[in-house]
Amino acid sequence: MRQHLIDELMLALTDLQNASEMADAAVSERLGLNRTDSRCVAYLITRGPVASGELAELAGLTPGALTVAVDRLEKAGFAERVRDQADRRRVLIRPTEKARALARDSWGQAVKEAEAQFAAYTDEQLVLLTEFLKGQVAQQRRNAERVRDSSTWS
Repeated sequence: MRQHLIDELMLALTDLQNASEMADAAVSERLGLNRTDSRCVAYLITRGPVASGELAELAGLTPGALTVAVDRLEKAGFAERVRDQADRRRVLIRPTEKARALARDSWGQAVKEAEAQFAAYTDEQLVLLTEFLKGQVAQQRRNAERVRDSSTWS
């Protein structure tokens, strides 16, 4: 019985990942962005202004690749570089109002549907779900790094 539940959960995770990929591709296409740039916009929208190093880490990019991505996002009007008010030496990247408006248009309904689904859960269940998903994010990041860093498939 337990193995069946684990198998069902693994299948649901795979389905979630594939459905998320399809939704992300549709949003990227709608915004006229490649997937990397769209991912950066999503992080800017959800995290607010962030330092370039943090955004590079979140998006899985090298600092050089992030610089090129932010250049494209600035040119397209989706992001801007601003001085950190707390430390004027630091430059932060933040989403523009254009990016926020397009995000609301592209993801707003999905957010409402997710929030409605979350309303059915207790606080304890929400904590459990959050912890589980954070663990899955960490695992997927480790797997991406492992695959990127391995010279051969085994």
